[in-house]
Amino acid sequence: MESVRAETLRRDLAHAVRTGPFSAVLHLAIEASGLRLEEIQERLNAQGISVSLTTLSYWRRGRSRPERPDSLRAVRLMEDILSLPADALTSQLGPRRPRGRWLSHPPGFLDIDRLFEDPASASVEKMLGELDNRMNQELTRVSLHDLYVVGANRQEISLTTRQVLRANVDRVSRAVGVFRTDDLSQPQMRINTIRNCRTGRIRADVDSGLLAAELIFDRVLSVGETAVVEYEILTASEQPTDNYYRAFASPVGEFVCQVQFDPTAVPARCYRFEKRSVAAPEQGVREIWIGNTHGAHVVANEVPPGIVGMRWEWQ
Repeated sequence: MESVRAETLRRDLAHAVRTGPFSAVLHLAIEASGLRLEEIQERLNAQGISVSLTTLSYWRRGRSRPERPDSLRAVRLMEDILSLPADALTSQLGPRRPRGRWLSHPPGFLDIDRLFEDPASASVEKMLGELDNRMNQELTRVSLHDLYVVGANRQEISLTTRQVLRANVDRVSRAVGVFRTDDLSQPQMRINTIRNCRTGRIRADVDSGLLAAELIFDRVLSVGETAVVEYEILTASEQPTDNYYRAFASPVGEFVCQVQFDPTAVPARCYRFEKRSVAAPEQGVREIWIGNTHGAHVVANEVPPGIVGMRWEWQ
């Protein structure tokens, strides 16, 4: 059992080193090393760097981060103490952050205007400003699984999503999701929670086909803890759809996209694609197989911010 836990820690640590943030890398590195904070403090002291246990704990839990020269020297020493590659911790810090509220996305995030075209991007910004979107920057998306259902009239029926999220700081209670339909003639979309969460505040822009919702976890997360949430978006579309994609503002460890077609409405061809932004050209385009159960899927690992999706041709 211990070897399974150790392997899981190594895998999570390797992912965190690639995606951040600093607090997640530090927490997982300490867990993987088996060292107590007191032992780390003693080793730092032996090399002439004095850091309090409270400060180390705050760094680990995301309540503060190292910024002073002495603190940055301590971080470099901890990379060696925790057997991390050079710059595994320091590369997560980036420039000195502003005080108070976030003024822009932290490193590794894409701005909304790169994921939604105008005027939808302005509407999304407004809706997110009314919700607690700050929590999204305090979560790592370990995995995300979408199931998009297409009906007999080639119309979108529903989207079911399951996410595994890991807290990078203490007291994380919710995430925010944004959903969009291309059928602007339909009534407002509905969101139903299925497992381990409930909806909080919801904002909608029917004219842009947008819905934003807070997903409140069934418990408050401490740093390093995970939540598995599942929910569905129901639509009443009557227009044919020929694509589905997921836009990522931050990295995700694994993305699985399944599209399930009605047996009476199966496309002639189906393709996967990637885009670095909504205005960028498609990359990595290739045809994918539609199985005899009338579904197709895409699996992507270590997904950077951007867009991954599928499109299909009816004839």
